[in-house]
Amino acid sequence: MQRTLLSICIFASLIFPTFSQTSPSSEIAPAGKLRVGMIAITVLGGVAEPLAQFIGSKLAVSTEPVMYPNPEAYAQSFGRNEWEVAIGPRALASNDKADPTSDIWTISLVYVAAPGKEFANVAAVDKPGVKIGTIQGAPSDRILTREIKSAEIVRIPLSPQIAADAAELLRAGKADVFGADSGVGYPAAEALPGAKVVPGTFAMVRVAAALPKGRPPEARAKLEELIAEAKRTGIVQQAIDAKGLKGVAVAPN
Repeated sequence: MQRTLLSICIFASLIFPTFSQTSPSSEIAPAGKLRVGMIAITVLGGVAEPLAQFIGSKLAVSTEPVMYPNPEAYAQSFGRNEWEVAIGPRALASNDKADPTSDIWTISLVYVAAPGKEFANVAAVDKPGVKIGTIQGAPSDRILTREIKSAEIVRIPLSPQIAADAAELLRAGKADVFGADSGVGYPAAEALPGAKVVPGTFAMVRVAAALPKGRPPEARAKLEELIAEAKRTGIVQQAIDAKGLKGVAVAPN
């Protein structure tokens, strides 16, 4: 009997440490560092970065933002092992290469009309002869490309001064309106005297986090838990407020 009990104890001592070494935290950041992919634009990276820091602190690992210069580079990063977590537009996440979480925040897409141009609402923009500016490769570009039937779309690349670029496009008469996320639209309207935001929104961008495809269910559950906590405790709202963003809201749980 004593020999049997001793064998059980030895077996347990060998097995149980193996289980204790694996945790949802180590499954999310197995190397002890949390690289977080995001797009270098205020309405995205500006909110994602403090959220990433919060997640890293809860996992007790260091956090390293991986900033992509434009939406196309962000979308191409999926499947390349460049990050442990990505935070960005849900529409840009590759479903066959990543597992997204629930929505974290939403961003209104708005039109900014050039000085002297009048549009009663967003539906009035899609008319023959109207030129709509937008950011190349952004969710706004994808939506406009799919939905616009009569107007012409004029695309410009994302840059660190994109709001100023949008205002200049309107000022120069190269576009009648500029369609983009509210984080670009409102600053562009403020930068160009006489420009104004057209009433209404033409779409909504849903922002979510994503894990590389194939991570254990426990890892996703842990990430969902931390995101819910960040929303509940005001971390996401504080990040939005700190940047003075309009048309941006914490997504409901």
